[in-house]
Amino acid sequence: MSSSIKKKALKMHKKRGSYLVESAIILPFFILGLIAIISVIPVISKSERVVFQTCDEVRLECIKSVYIQNPVDLPARTMFRCQKSDKAIKNFLAYTTIYRGNSGHMDEMINLKWNTNVIQPTLVGFFDNISLNGKLIGRSFVGYERSTNPTDRSTFEENIESKPVYIFPNEGSKYHGRNCRILNSAATVNVLTPSFKKKHKPCKLCKAKHISLSEYVYTFNNGDVRYHSASCNLVKKRYIRIDLSIAEKRGYEYCKICGGHD
Repeated sequence: MSSSIKKKALKMHKKRGSYLVESAIILPFFILGLIAIISVIPVISKSERVVFQTCDEVRLECIKSVYIQNPVDLPARTMFRCQKSDKAIKNFLAYTTIYRGNSGHMDEMINLKWNTNVIQPTLVGFFDNISLNGKLIGRSFVGYERSTNPTDRSTFEENIESKPVYIFPNEGSKYHGRNCRILNSAATVNVLTPSFKKKHKPCKLCKAKHISLSEYVYTFNNGDVRYHSASCNLVKKRYIRIDLSIAEKRGYEYCKICGGHD
């Protein structure tokens, strides 16, 4: 009896030893994983805050833009709000690529792009600097009465092929194709972005170098790399891109020179 008891006790002792070895191996990894999860929670929280605030500002701008149109105010207001809400949000940059313009088959669209860094020291150092970027698209609450059915979500999100034409919003009643010779001598509107600024030079006559990012500037299709302000004497008439169906609804007719297409 005594020998069998000793064997059982020895067997139990070996099992306990193996449990201790396994615990010593697994426990550090478990603790590190737990620390990593705890560290990433504040980063996720701050990221969600940025997304919520940018969405809220775009929503407000969709309402305000019906009465006050200011494409510079939206990115400036968004940058100020996000950086003021949390010191961990650094290098926030926002700019509008479309402001009450056309995107695909929809008009009066507002497009805001943004990127930022969330710098939050963590215990493990894995998520100290997270880069975030996003793109928000909304439509100004213009209150147009439409005879067509409302656009559903799937149609809104799809990149539907449109038929772009070009019109002069301040004068004229014709729409033109991209290669129409009438457009060659006219100015086209662009949004001043960092990438656009690298490829173009500011006009010295209108002191375009003082124009801020996200504001509208004007260029020509004759090879001139300069961009101009709206008040520049060289910018006498300008054209914009619009979908063919929208142009026809607004009463525009096709150009007799180009037929209204390329």
